[in-house]
Amino acid sequence: MSWMNKIFTKKRVFLLTLFSCCLAGNALAEDRRLKIISSSDPDSNKYQSFIYIKSSTTIEQGVSRGSQLPPLKLQIPFVVDIPVALNANERVQWIITTKKKEVGAVEILSKHEFTRKRKLNGSDWSTEYFPSAVEDSSRLVFRPKPHKHEQSIYKKGRGGNGKRQRYGGGTPKIDEHFYNPRLSYQIIANVKNEKGEVTSYKGKIEMDNKDMVRQEYINHFRINRYGRGGYGDLPVPLRSELSDIPPMPTNLLGNGLSESRYGLMVDDGLTELAINVVKVYEVAKQRYKQTGLPFHDLNKQQLPIPESKLWLSGGWRNPERNEWYSNALNGIHQRGGAIDIVASEPHSDKRSAIVYWFLWKALQASSLDGFWQLETRGRPMVTREFKEDIEPKNGIPDAFDKADHIHINIKYE
Repeated sequence: MSWMNKIFTKKRVFLLTLFSCCLAGNALAEDRRLKIISSSDPDSNKYQSFIYIKSSTTIEQGVSRGSQLPPLKLQIPFVVDIPVALNANERVQWIITTKKKEVGAVEILSKHEFTRKRKLNGSDWSTEYFPSAVEDSSRLVFRPKPHKHEQSIYKKGRGGNGKRQRYGGGTPKIDEHFYNPRLSYQIIANVKNEKGEVTSYKGKIEMDNKDMVRQEYINHFRINRYGRGGYGDLPVPLRSELSDIPPMPTNLLGNGLSESRYGLMVDDGLTELAINVVKVYEVAKQRYKQTGLPFHDLNKQQLPIPESKLWLSGGWRNPERNEWYSNALNGIHQRGGAIDIVASEPHSDKRSAIVYWFLWKALQASSLDGFWQLETRGRPMVTREFKEDIEPKNGIPDAFDKADHIHINIKYE
């Protein structure tokens, strides 16, 4: 055998040995994985993610039309087990760590008689080593302590400098454009034998994106609205009701069908609604081109129809985003059944007003099964604004001059 073949053979043996060690290491890691029950929701538990609900609270689930499912109740505790039987001469230490000390506090439900201590950062918890002979020493039971949704009043608005103020609701330490803190618990069980040797078993319980969205609905349930009163009482979406974001419909520009950064959305007819609205608009434009029928203002002057495409400014909103953006606690955007359409022309431009007016008339003449209203800064236009032209005096009803979008939604009972 040549010296090159010898080197190659030795290298292959080394790589095979290393690969075998890696496999053995993976098997060992599997053996040292803690057994975890993480949620009262079976599908969440399957992914070892979780949601949690305050005591004495019952929340309906199923946000889509026609959903009728058993309500969600108090989060069952997390139950964590060491996967092997312990010897009488072994000692056990339990440790819980979390990245978010503001929201990661835990309530320990295990009844062990051992010393408990809390580390300085206020979020990590651990025990001293204690005898394995203690009853249920190989099991840890705990649950998250619910964190407060500040404030208890839901109120959005703008400050003196024209920017939105952060008064009103909102879970602390979040960015409303993104999402809640991702609650995650790392659990370690250290088992020490009589020689002082320690074997560690590990597990992780973590919210995934779907349950982070669902937690927002839970946090906003029964929150009081500022001013006119009323409560937010939207059901919690099922995991199966949260889907990936589909591509934008043809001939529609904009920001996507979802306003959140979760990469998910609730689609209870929103996508089909957007497609149908664009069809109504494009068909109406084509008909006017083919027939040559004029489009008149209030002074009976003919108006040119801009070639503008429609722009989607709003689709599905997660509750934190909706709270920042809207006064509607139970708004249909959160159900996945509403869109906001903007003219792709400069705001307050005459062409923009014409696009809104033209689309409005097209919707009124269509068979679209839905509801729509013209809005500016979230305020619906009143009847007189559709009939009068005061400012500016350009023959276009004030409702369409002032509008910044058309809100369109499917109908809910």
